[in-house]
Amino acid sequence: MPSSLSSISLRVLFITVTGLLCAGQAAADSSIEAALNGLRGYTPQTVEAVTGFYRTRDLKPVWTTDAGPDEKAIAVIGRLDRAALEGLRPDDYQISLPDDATEAALASFDVNLSAKVLRYVTDLHAGRVGPSKADPELFVFTRDIDGVAALKRIADSARPAATLAEFAPSGELYIRMRRLLAEQRALAASGGWQPVPDGPTLKPGMTDTRISAVRARLAASFDKTRPGNAGDLYDPELEVAVRQFQRRHGLSADGAIGAGTLKALNVPVSKRIETVLLNMERLRWMPDELGETHVLVNMAGFELDYVEQGLVALSMRVVVGKPFRMTPIFSDTIRYLELNPTWTATPKIASNDILPKLKKDPGYLVANGFEVFASWQDDSQPVDPATVDWMTFGPGKFPYRLRQKPGPLNALGQVKFMFPNEYDVYLHDTPSRDLFAKTVRAFSSGCIRLEKPIDLAALLLRPNGLDRERIDAILAEGKTSRINLKNRVPVHLTYLTAWIGEGGTVHFRDDIYGRDARLAKALNTSS
Repeated sequence: MPSSLSSISLRVLFITVTGLLCAGQAAADSSIEAALNGLRGYTPQTVEAVTGFYRTRDLKPVWTTDAGPDEKAIAVIGRLDRAALEGLRPDDYQISLPDDATEAALASFDVNLSAKVLRYVTDLHAGRVGPSKADPELFVFTRDIDGVAALKRIADSARPAATLAEFAPSGELYIRMRRLLAEQRALAASGGWQPVPDGPTLKPGMTDTRISAVRARLAASFDKTRPGNAGDLYDPELEVAVRQFQRRHGLSADGAIGAGTLKALNVPVSKRIETVLLNMERLRWMPDELGETHVLVNMAGFELDYVEQGLVALSMRVVVGKPFRMTPIFSDTIRYLELNPTWTATPKIASNDILPKLKKDPGYLVANGFEVFASWQDDSQPVDPATVDWMTFGPGKFPYRLRQKPGPLNALGQVKFMFPNEYDVYLHDTPSRDLFAKTVRAFSSGCIRLEKPIDLAALLLRPNGLDRERIDAILAEGKTSRINLKNRVPVHLTYLTAWIGEGGTVHFRDDIYGRDARLAKALNTSS
């Protein structure tokens, strides 16, 4: 009898404990559900992803136990507190520890920490503002993140704080930019630099009381000079430092400290930090992998790099779009080349650029090798330009298609590099070689003109078995030839006003398109 009572008692105890546990879990589940319903201050996408994540876990907490936040939660919060290292705002991810250990308080903390974590990795991986919000006319892509998958990856990690860091861009450009941010902040912490007083242009060999200020300013940014050396004399050592500074800032490296150089010298370090932050945001928009071999164009720097197996194999100057015909930012793939290309003027260029020249000189088309077609239809017939009264047409009312024959006057030069896109933008040669001598090279209608197009063609066509001699022979024939690349190559059109180049050299450039200002405004107004 006693053993029978003991058995019954044990069963009752088991049922009671199990019931209490189930009731406790049900209460916890209910608290998580209530906390999810109470999420405020996040985007609808974040709320949806966080809710979906907890539902995959049967509404069980992630970062808390009955006693409070666990070790993983504390480690993750520590990472969020260091968001400034990635150029992000720590206040965006700040979260307070719960005041008590009630189920409601712990559940609220749990789901809010998940929401903060998701916001952090989204901002870190894809940017705080989408490209289209920063400049709706020039971007057509967005970088998305699977919120549920991201949270699951972090929650399941043995080292979730380290996993958070894995969402940062892994490319060398971003890693260098992060280092540049730390360096500029260190400069600011040490006091930055004092402005150089205004005055007439300073040239090597001159003596001026402002020279000591120039020397101190350059020493502060590690341009090779020593403060106080040679006093007020603009000596050869200082000239070397000035020329280096000018090259780093896209100025004419002539050693003369005129208005442009003085303006760059007097940009405060706080402004340089802002510029670095903007460019870190841009790098978050770029593809995760640029490609072991790729072409990188920096519009703000007016330069192109051909990267092969991670190393720059070819660099050159480029001409980009005018400020009112900005070259867009996007990534694509170079698919084919055209040697001895024809050039068909876009309707906008034909009516806005060529028509005014025609009205002044009716022989312009013939003199520059243009053919005229009656319309934009593929089967449209050629038209003798001498039979057209060009004075009767105006901007927006120009029905003709203008095609320029291959030759020395062709606007595309000897070769164009095609990556078909909705902008009709491509890389090409140009007969206007004098433009490459200028420091600011924003003269095109949006396409990118190359300083060394044949050198780039030779590198891209090498897998096709075409050497430089064969390419030159095809060009000499004068006939248009399309060559599909055996190995297609990614091309990235970027806009960087700050970066660290090969050898660790720090570069800054002017915001020729006003994109820094627009992006800063978008970031400052983002919640």
